[in-house]
Amino acid sequence: MLLSIVAVIIVLSPIVIIHEFGHYIACHLTGIRVNEFSFGFGKILWHKKVGDTDYQIRAIPFGGFVEPAGPMFHPQNATEPPKPYEFAAKKWYAKFFMVINGALFNYVLAALIFGVLIYLKGMPETDPVKLPAAVGTVAEGYPAAKLNLKEGDVIRQINGREIANWKDLTLAMAERKGDVKLTYERDGQTQTVTARAADFKADAPTVLGITVNPVFKPVSWWKAAGLGVYQCYYWTKFSLASLAQSFTQKKAPELAGPIGIVNIIHQSVHRSLFDFVFLIAMLSLAVGMFNLFPIPILDGGYALVFLWEGLTQKLPTEKMLNRAANVGLYILLLLVVYASYSDIKRIFFKPKAAVTATQTQSDPSPAEAEHVQD
Repeated sequence: MLLSIVAVIIVLSPIVIIHEFGHYIACHLTGIRVNEFSFGFGKILWHKKVGDTDYQIRAIPFGGFVEPAGPMFHPQNATEPPKPYEFAAKKWYAKFFMVINGALFNYVLAALIFGVLIYLKGMPETDPVKLPAAVGTVAEGYPAAKLNLKEGDVIRQINGREIANWKDLTLAMAERKGDVKLTYERDGQTQTVTARAADFKADAPTVLGITVNPVFKPVSWWKAAGLGVYQCYYWTKFSLASLAQSFTQKKAPELAGPIGIVNIIHQSVHRSLFDFVFLIAMLSLAVGMFNLFPIPILDGGYALVFLWEGLTQKLPTEKMLNRAANVGLYILLLLVVYASYSDIKRIFFKPKAAVTATQTQSDPSPAEAEHVQD
């Protein structure tokens, strides 16, 4: 339990700090004075004032904030204009830059972590001809599990046909008719087993129930940096496409709320350091993307207001802004409630008969998913 609590703090801390640091840097670049830069909420445990900014660490380490000088929107009935160093005194593009820069820094953190992981571990080989027919994971309830195949087993023959790579394996299984006589190598010893036709599922007659054991190839640091940026593009596109598909197919979107995020962190810390660091990148990307949604009271909602100011040369009325903020708050509350309900249902009320044919792996590339034996 203590390990999981520490893991949650370790995962969320860099994501929060980098997000607020993005706002902080934008303030300095645009001449906006920062009154407070706080990590956490609640009681102040430590603070130090440097120049005009009071740097703080607070008791609740989940979150943080940057407080720029002056209100975000100058009162329309004010008798004096905002001071030059206040947020409301700046041009629309400076305010726009300030509100989105936190999310942009989340993307920078994600791209940096992705790039470093790819450089250290390499990129998964995507050519099935270059991939040995080695077993990665084995799904319960499928022929591979009944044959007692294990990770690392190398399949050499299927029904007398020589298997040299993953493509050969896929083609041989696609042509399956009846039983499958399979020869594999384990620890230098060759064994032959037979999967009966009755062992295959009716809706998956060519599925052994294994995934490829990935092979990683080294890449240069500059290529790894580019691939890190590409990962941000890929996962953002994938997430938005999944969300759009949920709406077009009138299906409830799959969201992870606070309970789900804590559960994911708990699982990752018990797997490997690689998975744990990869999760930081994924959550940083998710925080950045979510904050850019055009929902009032989120950074993306404020960005939309300042874009409107740039187009029309005026801000919406205070009444309209207050209404939008209330709507945004209700939307966020509903999302939290729905996501928490989904978390509880998914984590604590799993269907007993649920069986999956593949196991998701948090490697730094989506390409690996293309090599699941089908």
